[in-house]
Amino acid sequence: MTTESLQEPPRESPAGPRLGIEVGAQGTWLVVELRGELDLFTAPALADRVEALIRQPSSPRIALQVSQVGFCDSAGINTFVRLWKRAGAAGRELVLLRPHPRVAQVLAMTALDHYLPVHDTLPA
Repeated sequence: MTTESLQEPPRESPAGPRLGIEVGAQGTWLVVELRGELDLFTAPALADRVEALIRQPSSPRIALQVSQVGFCDSAGINTFVRLWKRAGAAGRELVLLRPHPRVAQVLAMTALDHYLPVHDTLPA
């Protein structure tokens, strides 16, 4: 994957968890790689970064690579749903890629995996 200089510095919450956000191009996709914890304190950084990508006319396909997100609370799940809806409204495609088992479990328990596109590899 080609990593462009679109890197967002990790944002630290008062409790100390961090979320790393790195954006790179892979074919027709912009892949947003996330590392760390997605919670009430870190979800706004993800929302800000991806909403900026959604507004760019050159990024019709966005994948959130979440295999390195070991914790995701309701704020993180809400952010996934909100970004997916905004992407769709803007004529963009947004998918979750390789969710960490804990994140996949939350998506399954809430049945959101029936609505949010979840993939092990980037769709063709």
